[in-house]
Amino acid sequence: MNQNPTILFVSEKFPWPLDDGGQIRTFHILKTLSTRFSVVLVALSPSSAEHEEPIRNLGVKIVTFQRRYCRWLTPWRILQTLFSKRPYPLPKNFAGEILEEIRRQINSGDLQALHLNHLDAAQYVNWIDTVGSRIKVVFDTHNVLTSLYAHLVNSERKLLRKAYCWVQWRKMRVYEEATMRKADCVVVCSEVERRLLQEWGVRKCLVIPNGVDTEFFTPQTFDAQRNGRPAHLVFTGAMDYLPNAHGIRWFLHSVLPELDRRLLNYKLTIVGKSPPVDLLSWERPGRIEFTGRVDDVRPYTRSADVFVVPLQIGGGTRLKILEALAMEVPVVSTRIGAEGLDLRDCVHLRLADDVSTMAQAIAELCAQPNVAQEMARRGREHVLERYDWEAVTYPLCGYYDGSRIEY
Repeated sequence: MNQNPTILFVSEKFPWPLDDGGQIRTFHILKTLSTRFSVVLVALSPSSAEHEEPIRNLGVKIVTFQRRYCRWLTPWRILQTLFSKRPYPLPKNFAGEILEEIRRQINSGDLQALHLNHLDAAQYVNWIDTVGSRIKVVFDTHNVLTSLYAHLVNSERKLLRKAYCWVQWRKMRVYEEATMRKADCVVVCSEVERRLLQEWGVRKCLVIPNGVDTEFFTPQTFDAQRNGRPAHLVFTGAMDYLPNAHGIRWFLHSVLPELDRRLLNYKLTIVGKSPPVDLLSWERPGRIEFTGRVDDVRPYTRSADVFVVPLQIGGGTRLKILEALAMEVPVVSTRIGAEGLDLRDCVHLRLADDVSTMAQAIAELCAQPNVAQEMARRGREHVLERYDWEAVTYPLCGYYDGSRIEY
């Protein structure tokens, strides 16, 4: 390899601002790679030219293309996927200009590796030929979408929507596995996903867990006295991401009534961009509040007596849990919400999957702040040891420079 090998990093979505988990993961992997390699980012243009500066400051060269997508065509595109091998929303997120740029970069002869960020970018591998070349092709999954689609099928109650989800799950199962087999290495977020891919026959898997910037997410002084104020429950996450919206709907419809029955005096704050209209209808000032997009989630998370993660569907691992624990905030999560993280129930956080158990866990932590804080302290210690971004991304550099040979 050259002394300064070049990685072409392809991402359908531009990795700034850091307003959802996928963006945060993408940014920190870019940050790590840019310290060891020459990195060229190919992506769709950000919403503002100012968003390019934080990426350029990493030393990353940027090549962007304008999005050409008409929202009014969405119903047609959804229907079209019934007759396509590619599941929704892959055709929508395909850009011919990005494909041509990938081909141009490969033909230049300067690349040592092609990093495909999420399945939206990995789909381009089906239009390029790297067989027999020296270029390493890496597919960073973020989420194994087949698993996410399976959760959607199981959770959907309306017959037509359930049937549509089942069709898309079947397509995703075939398409995602076939795409993975064309990569030299597949990066997953957890051992759970690695074992699933091994069952599929995908042998070269590298586990790069989601991490947390432990110097950015830090605790504040703990005050066990609420002085009569309501217990503050907080959820953070992009609300235009289906698992987040789905989980909050369940929490509002099912868990809050149980907390009311237990006479818990609480305030719920839901932090995240683009909340759907049906969720906004639940807003009650001083009781249930939506912030929309915020520049910094830390003040909201730090103010929580309990950080809730009521996810019912999902894949990958949740950065929001790691961030909350890094700030020493008590967490109550479903097992799906905490899936893939090396965290123990009642040691680092509380796990609860049904309405009664989740309400009980929240009520107990609110009633025993010193117990809750001790659990959160253990959680922070564990996160510092296992999930700092620099540590979790180190093996990926080892793969690219050839020093890692085990998977």
